[in-house]
Amino acid sequence: MPRSASEIDGLVGLLSDCHDDPDLFNTAILEREPYWTNPGSGHPDQLEWVQACAESSVVVVETGNALGKDYALGGLVPWWCLTRLDSVAIVTGPSQTLLGSVTWKELRRAMDPERASSPDRPSMLKMFPEIFGADLGSGVKASPLAMRLDKNGWGALAYSTTSIERASGQHAANLAVFVTEASGITDEIGEALDSLKASLMVLCYNPIRGEGWAVDYARQGEADARDGVPRSHAVRYFNMPSTCSPHADLDKSPFGLADKTWLEAMYRRRGADSPWTRSHIKAIRPKLDNEALIRPELLGRATGEMAVRAAAEWRRAGKGGPRRIACDVGEGVGNARSVVGVRDDVGFLEIAADAFDSPSATADRIVDLKAKWRVADERISYDAAGNTGNRLKAALAAKKLYGVQPYYGGKPFRRNFLNLRSACAAMLARRLDPDDFRDGTRNDMPFHLPNGPHLPQIVEELSELKGRTDNDKFRLEDKADFMDRLGRSPDFADMITQSFREEAVAG
Repeated sequence: MPRSASEIDGLVGLLSDCHDDPDLFNTAILEREPYWTNPGSGHPDQLEWVQACAESSVVVVETGNALGKDYALGGLVPWWCLTRLDSVAIVTGPSQTLLGSVTWKELRRAMDPERASSPDRPSMLKMFPEIFGADLGSGVKASPLAMRLDKNGWGALAYSTTSIERASGQHAANLAVFVTEASGITDEIGEALDSLKASLMVLCYNPIRGEGWAVDYARQGEADARDGVPRSHAVRYFNMPSTCSPHADLDKSPFGLADKTWLEAMYRRRGADSPWTRSHIKAIRPKLDNEALIRPELLGRATGEMAVRAAAEWRRAGKGGPRRIACDVGEGVGNARSVVGVRDDVGFLEIAADAFDSPSATADRIVDLKAKWRVADERISYDAAGNTGNRLKAALAAKKLYGVQPYYGGKPFRRNFLNLRSACAAMLARRLDPDDFRDGTRNDMPFHLPNGPHLPQIVEELSELKGRTDNDKFRLEDKADFMDRLGRSPDFADMITQSFREEAVAG
């Protein structure tokens, strides 16, 4: 049924009102749920950063998961295109699959005129063909990802960054670029996006890197806020952890936002302060410089008398857990030595460090400690790297220890860690920190380091352990750099971290 002139004029006037009001466009034109707010969280909200897209030329959002980023982009892209004649919106990100299955899915849903229709009042989107000559319902295509409003290029296109050169010819007086998962954009691709000279650029991402094109924009936004640069000229920067969700205290979010059940499940599964949690929930950007892994007060706690007494009580109660042996093999040069330690779940039972004459002598020490503390073969590990590791393996086999576990610290490891060495160090740090819980309760299980002749060196080496999170992975400082800083091989730290191989493998 044709619309009256007054109806069409009313829609044109409403579109004019929406030019600088993406929230009004979202509710009045797309007829979707309003962008969420949560004034009590102490953080920005969805409405605030969406509205910034009408006030600034660059908007950067470092965000935790489950905060409706793609829902917002699904409304912002048509807002830009339908309130600005002959405009172009480019949506890009590292993964073409994610663009199609997540971001473009939200756009197609937002632009479906049947979604908001009712017998009493058809959707506002159904009026657009009579104004623009474009059938918006059939104009959003999944292959290729495009929203065509006319044959001259007015509309939106999506490209993964692997093919962003296809966008190089896209120019318009009203060009917007929306970048999802922007932390994965290389400097080279970022320069290509900058060359488009967009009127609006929006960057959304989990902060999984400490440097890069997107982070440079974020830092510019932080500096512009400190310097009081006017909003029209400033890079607007927003940091939003998942806990600022308006449903963070609800057992179940009705809209799929971060809720209490999901947050608690992620803390249990990933760790309360793991690299993944810091980036994907707390929205904490990794630092570039290596940071101390273990706080001094935690080492003091582990070497104090209270820890020794508490560990003894746990053992008397039969809660000490299985015993393990870890061996860091000396290379036979300089001051390097082989260090062998025996521990259970609540601390170390014995640490032996000698300038062993041969791998055979080291194997003898392992055999003695195995018998003394009744350690199963499969709970014995040794540094297997290099020629010395091969010789120790042969010496252990000669003593009929076939089930021992070789340890390759440089071996690439799963998801959150650069290698096994980094994962083991992270498990040690987690074990020493009573507040780094995984099951929702404080970890009150004691852990002690023996107050023997080697304690000063142990404390020095553990206090100097440093690492950083980069690209969503925790990496311990390179061994060579650690040795240069320490002035010797960190034999005790290597053995102690290696002893957490089981915990690292178990996850």
